[in-house]
Amino acid sequence: MKKQIISLTLLLCIIISCLASIGMSVSAQDIDAEPTGADYGLPTDCQDGNILHCFNWTLSQIKAELPNIAAAGFTSVQTSPLQPHGGSSQWYWLYQPTKFSVGNELGSLSDLQSLCTEAHKYGVKIIVDVVSNHVAGDDNGNLSGSVDNVFKTNKSTYFHNLGSRNNAEDRYSTTQKNIGMPDLNSENTAIQNMVYNMVVQLKNAGVDGIRWDAAKHIALPSENCGFWSKMAQIDMYQYGEILGKPADGESDADNQTWINEYAEYIGVSDTVYSAALMSAVRDGTTYKTTGNWSRKGVDAAKIVNWAESHDSYSNEVNSGGWTKNLDQGVVDKAYALLGARANSQTLYLSRPSATAHQSIYYSRKGSTHFTSKEIAAVNHFHNAMIGTEERVLGSNTYYSVLRSDSSKGGAVIVTKSADVDVSVSNPSGMVPAGTYTDEVSGSSFTVTSSKITGHVGTTGIAVIYNASAQPTEAPTQAPTQAPTQAPTQKPTTAVQIVVGDADDDGDVSIIDVTYIQRHLAGIITLSGDSLIAADADLDDDVTIIDATCIQRHLAGIGVSDSHIGETVTIIH
Repeated sequence: MKKQIISLTLLLCIIISCLASIGMSVSAQDIDAEPTGADYGLPTDCQDGNILHCFNWTLSQIKAELPNIAAAGFTSVQTSPLQPHGGSSQWYWLYQPTKFSVGNELGSLSDLQSLCTEAHKYGVKIIVDVVSNHVAGDDNGNLSGSVDNVFKTNKSTYFHNLGSRNNAEDRYSTTQKNIGMPDLNSENTAIQNMVYNMVVQLKNAGVDGIRWDAAKHIALPSENCGFWSKMAQIDMYQYGEILGKPADGESDADNQTWINEYAEYIGVSDTVYSAALMSAVRDGTTYKTTGNWSRKGVDAAKIVNWAESHDSYSNEVNSGGWTKNLDQGVVDKAYALLGARANSQTLYLSRPSATAHQSIYYSRKGSTHFTSKEIAAVNHFHNAMIGTEERVLGSNTYYSVLRSDSSKGGAVIVTKSADVDVSVSNPSGMVPAGTYTDEVSGSSFTVTSSKITGHVGTTGIAVIYNASAQPTEAPTQAPTQAPTQAPTQKPTTAVQIVVGDADDDGDVSIIDVTYIQRHLAGIITLSGDSLIAADADLDDDVTIIDATCIQRHLAGIGVSDSHIGETVTIIH
C-alpha cells in the first residue's frame, strides 16, 4: 500500500512538472475555484438587479437552489418573515409575529448565517421580509397568548390602542389604527429600538436588505414618527410595501408628498402600476409606460415592481388574490416588460404549489419555473444593460423595451399572441443594426436603423442584445484625405407644437381624438410633429389613454397627468 501511495505521489509531481514546463501553473484555486457574482454577470448592489421571492421556502431550500438562482440572473433572494409567530402552518401566520427576534420554522439565525455565506459566494444578495407594524392578535387590539410578555406588560404605551381602522382610508387611521392585528406604537422609542436591534442582528448575520411589510401603516418623520429615519441609519438595502397609496382616500397632492418622503428613507413598491401593467398584458390592451410613483417624482431606482406578489396570489380572490388563476406564461410576459426596464427592481414570485388560501403552507418549496429560458434571458438582459437608456413601445400586436448606449443595446419584445413574426419600431436606430439571436427561442432577428424583425417563439417573449449581435454590413472605409472645407451646417427650425393637436390645425378638438383612435387602429399613421402632439401625457408613447385625456379635457373634467394645450418647442 505504501508503494502505491508513493507511486501516485510521484505521478502527481510529474504531471505538475509537465504543466509548469509548458507555461502553466496549478493552484488550489485553479482546481476548486469558487463561483462569483462576476461569473454570472450579477450586479454588486441589490438596487441594480431583480429579486426572486422564495415565498414560504425554508432557508435550507433556498441554499440548495443557489446555483440555479445565480444562473437565472437574479441579484437577490427575498425570504418570508423569520420572526417567531402565532398560529399553525398557513402562510399568513408568518405575518403575525410574537416578538422581534430571528428564528422560526423556516430556519434559525445560524441557518440564516449559513445561507448568506453561501449566497455571497455566488454574488447573490439576501433580503429578509420584516414585520414591524403589528403583532399577533385581533382587530379589537387583543393580543395573542403567544405574544412576548414585554408587549403585554406595556400594552398601554407599546400600542396605539385606537381600535379598528374599519376600512377607513384617511392617513390618520392608516397609521394609527389596527389593520386586523394590534397596531404597534411606532413613535415609541422602545419599539423602535426593538426593531432596530433585530435588523442590526440580521445585518451582522450577513443579510443585505430588508423588505418592510405594511410600510404605509408606519408614520413618517413629518408626522412626528422617527421610525424610518432611525432605520435608515442602518446601511442596508431597504424597501417598503406600499399597497395602493400611502392613504387611498386622501388627495393626490398629499399622497405625492407622502410617497416622496418615504422614498427619502427606503425604496417603495408601486402596486398601482404593477397591477395596471399586469392587467394590460392579461387583456392585451395598452398601458402607461411610466410608473405611478415615477410620475409623482420618485426616482425609478427607488421603486420595486412585480407582475404578481404573494398577496395577489395567496389571498382569497375576493380579497385581492386576483393573479392566482392566471397562466404562468401571462405573468412571465408582464415580468419581462418590468424586469427589462432601466433602473428596475422587479420581484418574481416563486408560486406555491397550491392556490387555495387555506392550503398554502410555509416551509413548502414553491415553483422553480424561474429557471426557464425566458425568465433567465430577461434577467441577463437587464444585468447586461445596466447604465443604458430605454424606450418603451407598444402597438396592436406587441410591447417592447429598447435599451442602448454608445456601445451596446438590445430589446425585449413581448407579443400579444405566441409563435408569430413581428416587426418592431426602432426609433432613431436605438438598437444597433445587426443580426441578433433570440436568447429564448434561438431564432434570428434582423435590426436596421428603423426596424427590428424576427420570429417570437411559443413563450411570446424574445430577448435580443449585443452579446449575440453581428453587424449586417461592413463599416464604410474612412476617407484617406480629410475634406478641405467643413460641410455647411444644416439650418435648424424651431417649431411650436400644441400638445393634443394631433391634426395640426392649431386647435384641440374631438377630431384629434379621432385621429389618435384611427392611428391606434392602424387606419392612418401619425408621424413627425403630429405624433408628438398626439402624446397628450408626454410619456413618449401614444396610447388610448392619450385620447381619453383629450376627451376629459374637452368635457372640462381635467386630468392631472395631461399637458393638453401646452406648447412645446421642437428643433428640426
